[in-house]
Formats: sequence, C-alpha cells, structure tokens
Amino acid sequence: MEKNSVLPIVKRVMKSKQVTGADIARALNMHPTSVNGMLHRPTMQVHKLADLSHFLQYNFFRELAEKLPYAEPDCSDPELAKENKDLKNRVKELELEVNILRQTIRELAGK
Repeated sequence: MEKNSVLPIVKRVMKSKQVTGADIARALNMHPTSVNGMLHRPTMQVHKLADLSHFLQYNFFRELAEKLPYAEPDCSDPELAKENKDLKNRVKELELEVNILRQTIRELAGK
C-alpha cells in the first residue's frame, strides 16, 4: 500500500495560507520547537491534525480519505443519520448567521 503522508499536505496548505510554524505554535499553545519537530516527523497524532484542521480551516482528513481505495462506511444507522441531518441543519443556520453578520458589518462600515 502506498504511504499517505500528511506532512506534504500540511506544508502545502500552510504555504498557501502564508502561515508559519510560529503562527501554529501561538495558535495551538505549543513551543515553536515542538511545532518544528511535528512538521518534520513522518507521522502526526490525530488530535494534532484535528487542531491544525481547525486552525487552518482545512479538512486534512477528507483529503487523506479521498486517497484511500476503500468503500465508504455504512451510515445507515438511524442515530447517525439523525445526527448527520442535525449537523447539516446547524451548518445552514451558522452560514445564515455569518451572512447576516457580514451584511451588518458592511452596513456599519458604510455609515
């Protein structure tokens, strides 16, 4: 099986967003040396990757999953389906809220 290294993906996203290791250290409350080590190891802890996803606003997990040749998990569990539906509704609510806040800011900036 081909090795799927997350580091090139992380570095690519950092470069595109012009984020440095020092920026990550501040955001994740880590020592810069620890961030430097994390960005040079061949593996990364899942919770650190989740923290990076949140900070960089990029879903590293999705990109990695798309590289895997395996079938999608069975999400026919009614409880999971309900949770998924609830989360999608919440996302729509938050998107609406963001749009309202942006419009309010534009209107206030224009006055």
